[in-house]
Amino acid sequence: MQKIFWRISVLTAAVALAACSTQKETPVEPVTSSDTSSLTGIQFSKTPVENAGKVLGDYQQYQPTLDALRNDNDGAAMSFLNQQPHDSAMAEKVRNQWLKSLGKRGQWERFNAEYAKLDKNGAEQETQCYAQISGAQKNPQLVQDLIKEHGKLPLGCNTMLQNAVASGAVNQKQVWERVRGLLSNNQTTDARNLANAIGQALPASLGTYSGSGTAAQESLLYSVTNANARKSNDIGNRIAAISGSLTAEQAGFAYGAAGETHAKSQNFGVALQLFNQADKAQLDTEQWEWYVRSALRFSRWQDVNNIIAAMPSNMQNKEDWQYWRGRALAATGQQGQAQGLYQKASKSGRNFYALMATEALGGKVNTQSNVKRASEAEQLRAAQDGKIARAMTLYQSSVSANDRTMRGVAQQQWRYAVRDLNEPSLLAAAAMAQKQGFNEMAIYAADRTNNLIDYNIRYMSPYRDITSRYAAQVGIDPAWAYGLIRQESRFMIGARSHVGASGLMQLMPATAREVERKIGSSSVGLDDIEHNIKLGTWYLADVRNSSGSETMATAGYNAGPGRARQWRANTPLEGAIYAETIPFNETRDYVKKVMANATYYASLFNEPKQSLTQRIGTVPAK
Repeated sequence: MQKIFWRISVLTAAVALAACSTQKETPVEPVTSSDTSSLTGIQFSKTPVENAGKVLGDYQQYQPTLDALRNDNDGAAMSFLNQQPHDSAMAEKVRNQWLKSLGKRGQWERFNAEYAKLDKNGAEQETQCYAQISGAQKNPQLVQDLIKEHGKLPLGCNTMLQNAVASGAVNQKQVWERVRGLLSNNQTTDARNLANAIGQALPASLGTYSGSGTAAQESLLYSVTNANARKSNDIGNRIAAISGSLTAEQAGFAYGAAGETHAKSQNFGVALQLFNQADKAQLDTEQWEWYVRSALRFSRWQDVNNIIAAMPSNMQNKEDWQYWRGRALAATGQQGQAQGLYQKASKSGRNFYALMATEALGGKVNTQSNVKRASEAEQLRAAQDGKIARAMTLYQSSVSANDRTMRGVAQQQWRYAVRDLNEPSLLAAAAMAQKQGFNEMAIYAADRTNNLIDYNIRYMSPYRDITSRYAAQVGIDPAWAYGLIRQESRFMIGARSHVGASGLMQLMPATAREVERKIGSSSVGLDDIEHNIKLGTWYLADVRNSSGSETMATAGYNAGPGRARQWRANTPLEGAIYAETIPFNETRDYVKKVMANATYYASLFNEPKQSLTQRIGTVPAK
């Protein structure tokens, strides 16, 4: 593997680690592009480079320190931080955990002293909540943002909200909106605590009308907003039956909560009826999105336009809803307004809807890099940044030791190291990481630029000969395979998901064994690059062949072919609408990213199929 020439005075230990690495990667194969400008304005931190022994010694103490903090061990945290530089992701994580421990115990003097040492860009949400309680920060917006959340929050944030409510900093209308949102998400303890903060305890038996006042009404409301009740096809009538004992606001909330449940269950007709009766002022972000999706599923373009037009402005300004409103306006004969919205969406980056909007305007994907690849000297400057050097030391050692936990900490340190870099510096760091085989973090850095774009890194294509060969054997588009690999593993050898999927194409062991049986292949392990790609491309082709659609096959690869089939309509469905109405957040995002990735790779590989609109196609009917 080609490597950067490291000066002995800078990274001697990293060289040694690289030399003893037992896991080699195939060199990255550059793709052709027109580079037009050089990198200028590179600025790295002046953090000194530490020797590898110090970095690895810190790593050995890192997890034991976090474990000790679970038992509120102040001494362990103090000892670790006294040995750490301030410019360290490990130190930042330990300090955050210590601060949360101190906050939980009300040790405010020490909390404030330690909080002052924390880079506020690295303050975790719960840490910020405790800082609000202690007076170390004053951020009224944090209270206003969190009171609108309907899901579970960490202990410190719940405590902060309860204090704010008890002091009168939050009005009762907002309190009850969060209470009913919490109840609908089965967060009954947090709901009770918040109601207690305003002196209105919820009844002991939720779902009944016991006592009087708002608390009794919210309890009755729970009888139609709890998870089981919302699933009923008769939920609209059930809400109507008790609405005489509720405020219009409470009943309106119930219709919105039920609408979301039915939309996610693909019961879009019922969902639309429910959403139409909802109190629009109480719809949260996800409910608004499912309201639009329900109308999209039936191509009710006037409804789509009206719903998006009624959304909060921050949602209307997102590229997905700009695109879909553009589609709705175009479908209803308002081409001029549609073009304006497509223009806005097309400028949102290199995402799915930016591409769809660009194509709606008659354009196509552009993969011409507008900057030269960082030179060896520029990459060396990245290596001399102590924050980056820490990440690289951990990475090299993790490869040598085949230590996935250490690789995770290396990734954590890399994100920490590059979060404040300007674009030229990001690209220099990305080029250095790519040469070293730290592919996933090279992509991470390259993805953070908006103006300077190096497509050779952003859409790198290692293992090109292997992937193209096996893709050709099973009759799939290599660009699609690359789009999927980029999303699954970022070309990280030995990638392992929390559910056990492994390798570049993230195959589950059971799936791999089944494919091996079908193709008559012996197993050599999913971390073997060639074997993983061989099995993954075969499985991808098999799912495509059975579904008749790249879009549905992509969904099936992530969520299972059976689920992907269930999400079809009774009539052929536009692929983009199918993707947008997938009920799993992860899979919906996954499909969009894979298909957009594939479009970029097709352009870089100079393939004929360079249109995302064409690629996403039509999903066959059930």
